[in-house]
Amino acid sequence: MLAPIKHLLSNYRVVLASGSPRRQELVQMLGLNAELCPSTFEENLNLADFKEFSDYIEATALGKAEEVFSRLSSTGDGKQLLVIAADTMVTLGKEIYGKPKDAADAVRMLTNLSGACNRVFTGVVLKHANGVRQFTDTADVYFGELSAAQIQSYVDSGDPLDKAGAYGVQGPGGALIPRIDGDFYCVMGLPLNRLCCELNKLFLEDLTN
Repeated sequence: MLAPIKHLLSNYRVVLASGSPRRQELVQMLGLNAELCPSTFEENLNLADFKEFSDYIEATALGKAEEVFSRLSSTGDGKQLLVIAADTMVTLGKEIYGKPKDAADAVRMLTNLSGACNRVFTGVVLKHANGVRQFTDTADVYFGELSAAQIQSYVDSGDPLDKAGAYGVQGPGGALIPRIDGDFYCVMGLPLNRLCCELNKLFLEDLTN
């Protein structure tokens, strides 16, 4: 997917505005040697200020990208800087499920998700010296019916405590999910197909005009 721009990407310092090894692994799957740099952006935007939920999640990702880009612009080895930022949230009806506060909160989330379909939103921002590209991808995740014992066992594993919605599809949490409509990697936190499409547009359109 990135073959047409591989020679151009080699001139860039690619940074993920994240501390997530999962997102780093996904970017590496594309052949990008991206470094991790967690953003210090305070994620306290008011959802009521945004017309669409996608605008809200993209604004959060943009805040992360701009903070890291500003901090790193004067450092490095002289290569141009490309920052990739993402933010993932889970919704069930009108309720937003971010990362659980603690184990009890994780149990609450998973109990509500049991037997239901939740929607995952991942907003992505590509920040470079000439501007930004941003988008939101979604996927619908269907949970099986879970017993209290199954939920508690999963929470006790520690796996859900650092994940939006208190679950991850790439680990033991994947066994809780019989069906996903949409990009599996969107649920993991970085939709790879759309990311590749936007990177190609960025380098073949934005940066050549």
